Amino acid sequence: MIDSKRPQSLWRRLFVAAAMVAATACTVPAVQAQGSGGPVRLIVGFPPGGSTDAVARQLAEAMRSRLDRPVLVENKPGAAGRLAPEFVKSAPADGTVILVTPNPMITQYSSVYRKLSYDPHRDFIPLAQIGSYPLLVSVGPAVPDTVRSVRDYLQWAKAGSKNAFFASPATGSTPHFVGVMLGRAAGIELTHVAYRGDAPAVQDLLGGQVPMSINVPAAQLPHVGAGRLRVLATTGSRRMSELPNVPTLVEQGFQALHTSDWFGMFLPAATPAAVVQRLQGVVRESLGDATVRDNFAKLGVEPAFIPAADFGRNVREETAAFAETVKAVGFTPED
Repeated sequence: MIDSKRPQSLWRRLFVAAAMVAATACTVPAVQAQGSGGPVRLIVGFPPGGSTDAVARQLAEAMRSRLDRPVLVENKPGAAGRLAPEFVKSAPADGTVILVTPNPMITQYSSVYRKLSYDPHRDFIPLAQIGSYPLLVSVGPAVPDTVRSVRDYLQWAKAGSKNAFFASPATGSTPHFVGVMLGRAAGIELTHVAYRGDAPAVQDLLGGQVPMSINVPAAQLPHVGAGRLRVLATTGSRRMSELPNVPTLVEQGFQALHTSDWFGMFLPAATPAAVVQRLQGVVRESLGDATVRDNFAKLGVEPAFIPAADFGRNVREETAAFAETVKAVGFTPED
């Protein structure tokens, strides 16, 4: 699990198993951006209805009152989340355009794709980490009611190749690699089905087109409460308070598969330091808002503010560790 100092990186643990994020705390009344004074735009690389979109909208509401100007969420889905950073890298560097993203687009995609239209480290300035979350391993109506644990699912998947599929929100995402490693730990190949975000993957899980999904809590918790999905495991270091009866993967004997992902905010690389500092204060104050914290909890996200300097260091370390994992599992980068 990611704490307030340093992320607990899945990727170092997976590498071993396969081989054998100081901000100002002051109150900031408004950011005097160098742009036209128009709205601040939070850019999200996935469709409306997904977890990144939901987190960004909660934060936008809190930031709006503190900035005393409109804060809008703008969705740019496509290319497994890559269109959003591509857009932000060329945006005005005045604090009016901010990328809100989960970690794979920044720390993983340089190892997953042979060519990226953006450099995750040179094209952006880390603003802050804003939250962390485990993943849920869930099954839908395509799986018999007798399947109640991860090992039950793996045994069922072994019985027929049409059963051995799992959905994730994107190629190269953490859920993708957790699924690969889960199959390897069980001695079977689980075929990965990549989607354009959380919501489409969960819709196909609900419809029975795929038997299992590894995905973020926000996309699945409403359906779990309605009895339409069964969560077999979570990937964090401890059980989720929203799902106290669901054991972790570690509890079920998969010691290497312990991870939490994060949401972060990034600015174009040429953004002035004064703008970064002021926005950082706004984000920190917004994350302390009781409404934001309550709504994050409903999404399965733990608010976890990490300021720019520490966040940037964590990002670099996680990128290097993930590259080791890609080599260890023999994953071939895509075009």
